[in-house]
Amino acid sequence: MTHPLPRRITSSDVAQLAQVSRSAVSRTFTAGASVAPHTRQRVLAAAAELGYRPASARADRPVAVVMANVLSPYFAELSDRLGAELAGRGLRTLFFISSDPARIDDLVRNAIAADAGGIILFSAVPSRVVLAEARSNDLPIVILDRNERVENASLVWIDSAEIGRTVATRMLAEGRRRPAVIATASDRSRELKAFADTMNAAGTGPCRWIDTGWSYADGVEAAARMLAGEDVPDAVFAASDAVAIGVLDGIRRDSRLTVPGDMSIIGFGDTAPSNWLSHQLSTVHIPVVALIQTAVSTLMARMASTGTPAPRIWLSCDLVERGTSLGLDDAISG
Repeated sequence: MTHPLPRRITSSDVAQLAQVSRSAVSRTFTAGASVAPHTRQRVLAAAAELGYRPASARADRPVAVVMANVLSPYFAELSDRLGAELAGRGLRTLFFISSDPARIDDLVRNAIAADAGGIILFSAVPSRVVLAEARSNDLPIVILDRNERVENASLVWIDSAEIGRTVATRMLAEGRRRPAVIATASDRSRELKAFADTMNAAGTGPCRWIDTGWSYADGVEAAARMLAGEDVPDAVFAASDAVAIGVLDGIRRDSRLTVPGDMSIIGFGDTAPSNWLSHQLSTVHIPVVALIQTAVSTLMARMASTGTPAPRIWLSCDLVERGTSLGLDDAISG
């Protein structure tokens, strides 16, 4: 049985013992801030008695990076760039990694136990119980690659719904009428849902959803499932580049259909293999550098002050057209 970790002393505890407000505690530990001498003395005494470490001391503590997907090249690139960005800002980094999403709570608890000053989560959200434990320890969290609101956590990600509509608009301009989504997590992928909704609103046939995993092999298997149906899709939007490339190779191997003549395939991530000569995959480009810089800046701001809000930040992204879609010029001329 997992037991909650011992709670870290927070500014609220100091305020309660000193019988002052939290803002008074914050001002006491902020250089140059105005605070009455007797209030400062009470706060410092309470902090010493409790063993309180102010937010300003978080800069001396490492940043914990918790990842739930180690198999995707996209996440490998994110983790590499994030480590470099944190090091460049003088922050130490602890990585907690698992391919099993069920272990996220354990990883976050390990980060709390390691006295991390803040946590950056990749594509994972811990349970409410663990989020409450982080909050009780005044531990700021920034989450990448999620869209849903998470209490007391900052979210940094792309405008998923907008790029989904952009992909659909381009497919419609090509004259595509039989859409399909290759989903790795259909319950949370806003870009895939926005794509399907936009295609359906334009009067196409119902969007076919094929749930699968993250790998190339999953994409090959998804292609076989598409080909087994009566109406083979002609507009395919995949949740990752690896899956999209698997679909592409499966179509090439098992059918006489041509890409992009008979079918357009668009991936997600703009990872290095998408631009290989053998693939030339059209895909959604993720602004990795901007995402990493924004996530680190957001976390540092929250680490510096317990009163900093937890914002939700959406960045724009672009569709990169290569050899698996017709492209705007070809669609118009056709």
